[in-house]
Amino acid sequence: MPSWIEFRLACQGLYRLALLDRTFLSCFDRSSAGAIRSFGLLLPLMPLFLGLVWLSTSQAPPSVGLFLAAKAMAYIYSWLLFPFVILTAAHLLDRDQDAAGGIAIYNWASVLWMALQLPAAILAGFGIAPDMAALLNLAIFVASLVIEGFLFMVAVRLALWQSALLVAVDVVLSQAVIWPISDWLAGLQAP
Repeated sequence: MPSWIEFRLACQGLYRLALLDRTFLSCFDRSSAGAIRSFGLLLPLMPLFLGLVWLSTSQAPPSVGLFLAAKAMAYIYSWLLFPFVILTAAHLLDRDQDAAGGIAIYNWASVLWMALQLPAAILAGFGIAPDMAALLNLAIFVASLVIEGFLFMVAVRLALWQSALLVAVDVVLSQAVIWPISDWLAGLQAP
């Protein structure tokens, strides 16, 4: 579990990352130990994630317990799967020494994604300005793609096209595999 000092420094780094400032690297422990500690964010962020998902769900699930269990499993799976993709990509591109730092910062970026999604989820959840909430969601999605691509370019030292490809793999895994399966498990989609 990250310490309070590490959390404070990481928040400064996330702010710099959101501004596309290359100095964000200096705020993170990019060692293997730092990468392992970054997985300590998984559990504290899970209730916030489940709350955001609940607010953004447009249809009532058949079972609240099943819905939350399916979304929690998808959340955990997404936390575990993509770091292996980063490790594989770093190995294939001879960036093994940068893989731990890329994983650590990618995991810390979950704090940033939660903070960015909160306003849109609140608007959508309470039915306030649905058009504005949808536009805000789209803007956050595009911004997150750019920020994630920048993260990989700097932290893992990838070329623009390599970084874009890695972001595309992340989007496909999450949007076309993990979350649709969780919707099916939650009873929101027919098989």
